[in-house]
Amino acid sequence: MQIPRNPRELCDWVESKASELCRTKEGKAYARSGAPLPKKLWEEIRPLGLFALSRYGVEGVRCTPNLSNDNYDGTIEFSDPSLPPIHVELTYAKDGYDERLRLNVLTSEGSVNALGKITVSGTKASGQSIEVENEAVDHTEVRHAALALLKDRLAGKSNKQYGRNHVLVVVVDDYLAFRMEEDKEALMKHAQAIIPDMKLDFGAVYLVGASGEYCARVLGEI
Repeated sequence: MQIPRNPRELCDWVESKASELCRTKEGKAYARSGAPLPKKLWEEIRPLGLFALSRYGVEGVRCTPNLSNDNYDGTIEFSDPSLPPIHVELTYAKDGYDERLRLNVLTSEGSVNALGKITVSGTKASGQSIEVENEAVDHTEVRHAALALLKDRLAGKSNKQYGRNHVLVVVVDDYLAFRMEEDKEALMKHAQAIIPDMKLDFGAVYLVGASGEYCARVLGEI
């Protein structure tokens, strides 16, 4: 997981691990479990590769995931000696509890509604029941909730010491919440409105879509 690779190689390696895990029921369950290694793979290593590939390309670029407790999740280095290395801090603008419940249903039932209301009864000790409604949800509500998550994740990185050689990458949902151009415009407008009031110690801030097809710089020049 910590081998330096160019961005394309890193993305391909993550996809190969995903394919291996998908071959068995046990592998799928592990991938969705929230255990430290698959969590690192999906929430840090994959976005690191997607960001580096979109922003810097392949030639003369190497990405190294960081599994330690340092204040960054990966490093991007360049063959050009005039370009200093960049430390990348990643955060995912999502509701982790909501996702965990849906993944539990997906694992047990084979499918799950991505947006339907969740009802939880019982406890883990006595036996927990999770029901997800198959219902349509207004897109405006979905986008509003995603914008609130973005603000929350940015606030979580404020008032902390990082440095001007650090880049903050916020992963956003461009599958559902920000799939259309007007959604992306609203996303950028919202980010630009709230960031100036936050004390973020980064040389740059980027938004990266979970699909890998969206990357936008909100602040800085790195």
